[in-house]
Amino acid sequence: MLVTMILAACAVAMPARAGIEAALKHADSIRTSDPREFADALAGLAAFEPEATPNQKLRIRLLRTYQKTLTGNYESAIADAIDIHQRTDDPTLKFRAALLAANTAAITREFSLGLRYLEIALAMQDQVPEADERHLGSLVAAILYTEYGQHSLSLHYAKQLLSLETSARTRCAARLKKIEAEWKLGTRPEVERDTHIAISDCMAQKEPIATGLLRGYLARQWAGAGKTAKAIELLETHLSEVEATGFPRLIGEIHSLLAEYRQATGDLARADQHARTVLELGEKDAYSLPLVIAHRVLFETALKRGDLATALDEYRSYAKADKARLDEVKAREFAFQLSRHELQQRDQAIGLLSKQNEVLRLEQEVARKSAQNTHLLVLLLIVIASAVGFWAWKTKRMQMKLRRLAQTDGLTGISNRRHFREQADALLMRCASSGRETALILLDLDNFKRLNDHHGHAAGDWVLARVAEACRSVCRDGDLCGRLGGEEFAIMSCGGDLAAAERIARQCREQLAAIDTSPIGHGEPITASFGCTTSVRSGPTFELMFAHADNAMYRAKAEGRDRIRIHGGPSGVAVLQRGTA
Repeated sequence: MLVTMILAACAVAMPARAGIEAALKHADSIRTSDPREFADALAGLAAFEPEATPNQKLRIRLLRTYQKTLTGNYESAIADAIDIHQRTDDPTLKFRAALLAANTAAITREFSLGLRYLEIALAMQDQVPEADERHLGSLVAAILYTEYGQHSLSLHYAKQLLSLETSARTRCAARLKKIEAEWKLGTRPEVERDTHIAISDCMAQKEPIATGLLRGYLARQWAGAGKTAKAIELLETHLSEVEATGFPRLIGEIHSLLAEYRQATGDLARADQHARTVLELGEKDAYSLPLVIAHRVLFETALKRGDLATALDEYRSYAKADKARLDEVKAREFAFQLSRHELQQRDQAIGLLSKQNEVLRLEQEVARKSAQNTHLLVLLLIVIASAVGFWAWKTKRMQMKLRRLAQTDGLTGISNRRHFREQADALLMRCASSGRETALILLDLDNFKRLNDHHGHAAGDWVLARVAEACRSVCRDGDLCGRLGGEEFAIMSCGGDLAAAERIARQCREQLAAIDTSPIGHGEPITASFGCTTSVRSGPTFELMFAHADNAMYRAKAEGRDRIRIHGGPSGVAVLQRGTA
């Protein structure tokens, strides 16, 4: 998520000359430490531009491209960085432009483009003469692997940088990436001490963006330890420094933390104020976690005030933002896997070309030999044909596997949340156009955490797979079945009225009860709480049907579990307790 770590550690070492070279070096050295002075320095460079060499003009343009990235003008920054990379022959400038394109593309969710330019930059890393510039490639790799959710790789590159003799600015950025990766991996020994050291290091380098992000992690640590008031004091003390950076993602992150912590302490007015500040920044980062937190805070504060209309509107916005962010995470993971697959394909193609070249050499040798080598030539041709066929088959199989991974839940084999939602919208549209009613059944396994705690996660995974089979067994042709996350499942049936929804839930409940749990040593039957609704009761939109079925399901939970509840029905309607099914 860190856009500007590329900016925080990549000061170019240029000859100390008067005039344009000195101005370029000065502007580059303050690029992230003082945004206002950097803007003034860029304006001053315009006076030198008419006499600048072509290479110097491209360096000035790259600095302006950095400024676009800092101010959130990402699309233009990507186009400029790619154009500079293609125009210049200078290894350092070409390297920096590729890294900037990679970093900014990750922010705009152009994940494949970002990974491609990261690979281009790392491939030419050894051509860069200055050590600090070469280290920048490893730093951007750490940054981007965090964006793609590959936190182990990010931690690897950060530790690698900290083991080298790097510049102070690079060390500041590497410390930040190490702490962020350890935080997200859940392996954070002595993290508070490390965070204080990193903050002091970045403050000494006058890097306000990195310092602000590190204070955010320190606040999270304090809040997690029950020191919420101390976390609030830390963030608000330095809020003006954060806002002075003008960097939307940092500002949004700090305000979202303050909104969350203010709400936790009961200060709903200030929580609302911080959350709305995040929403005002949301247009430049529409899928960010701070935006999701802001909508959630506004929803919960409205609920606490009893403003149900506003709470419903904010809940819809929260659900939409949360879904968009989950989709983004999936897209990042898919892009990373696709990039690895494309790299594997290139390696296979190179290997195949090498084999083909070897065959040509052998054919020339065979032509000079006697007829006894004819059989060897035929054998080699068969091997090559088999290799080509195997490579094509494996490529097709990998593509199909990636498509399945994007649509199905890896544990149970049924639709994942995203694919179920897409299918549900299409099914609702078809049913509505033909005038048929649609039923939605949600179920959540009872006491699943206790089962996991007592028998282990392997046993829990076994139960989830059996539950998926049970859900599939009660579906008709054309019905939808999916795992929404954790122990929650859903079934949607076109043409199903309230009685059909109740019947499906009852059948599913019976199938769950029939699961033999002896293989995992669990002596209790598998039960679930069910919530049902139809498009007639809730309206033909997935959001309303889901919310109503979800409320009914949690009503079933609250009333004792192992039962079915219908949206809109009295508490005694459609209750199925064990022994009465």
